[in-house]
Amino acid sequence: MLKKILMAMILVILIFIGIVFYLVNPFDKQYRSFYTETKARNAFSDGDIDSFIKIMNNPVTLKYHAPFDLYLTLTYTGKYDEAQNAVNSFVRFVDYGYCVQYNPNGRAICRVKASFRKDKPVVDKNKWLSIINFEKGDYEKAKEYNLKSNKQSACFNVKLYSALGDFKEADKNLQACETAYSKKKVKTVLYRTKGFYYMQKKQYDEAESYLKKSITSRKARNFQGNNATYLLLAQLYADMKNNKKAQHYYELVLKTYPYSYKAKKGLELLKK
Repeated sequence: MLKKILMAMILVILIFIGIVFYLVNPFDKQYRSFYTETKARNAFSDGDIDSFIKIMNNPVTLKYHAPFDLYLTLTYTGKYDEAQNAVNSFVRFVDYGYCVQYNPNGRAICRVKASFRKDKPVVDKNKWLSIINFEKGDYEKAKEYNLKSNKQSACFNVKLYSALGDFKEADKNLQACETAYSKKKVKTVLYRTKGFYYMQKKQYDEAESYLKKSITSRKARNFQGNNATYLLLAQLYADMKNNKKAQHYYELVLKTYPYSYKAKKGLELLKK
């Protein structure tokens, strides 16, 4: 009888240990990936983009964590095929790996919630693939993916269809884009969108006006928020044969983001 009681107690203890180990297991790849990605983002903050990309390109991050910053970084550095591969590597979002940053009790609660949750993708792959191909300049492919997207952006559609020369569709989406920003104080995206739109129509004065309105006044040395506008202004002035101004804006981008593929490529073309 005593032997059976001891065996039962040992079994209960083992089950308890198993449950605890499951809940707070520090060796789980999900938990370990938190530290990996933290290391990657520290490298990014230090300006070491190559290390950031190398570290983030690990199976766990790509498969489960939907690394938007990696998708964007690969795109902005001109690694378009790698960016698409990274998006396509995503399977489903699993966030309990980030519970490692909490104390054991909080981690256990987070893990339990993850166990009972039905994991659903939080990434619209078609949206990201459309953005990547748009940045690449393959507008037909971008349109193909965009039409499959779960939630299309009116402002993105303005740029996409105007780049394709379909101004009827671009005009329709421009109205929706303006409506979306009508009550917002910050209209940076709207102004940048309209700037791009008028560039495609070769109405350069209007394009210049809207692009300059989209520039924010933040003065931080490493602020990159205006780079998308600077790239468009550089392209605008290049189209206007004002190489001096085009060079100025490309160099502004490279001051805060020396890895910018478009800025480096633009400068190369200006020298030819």
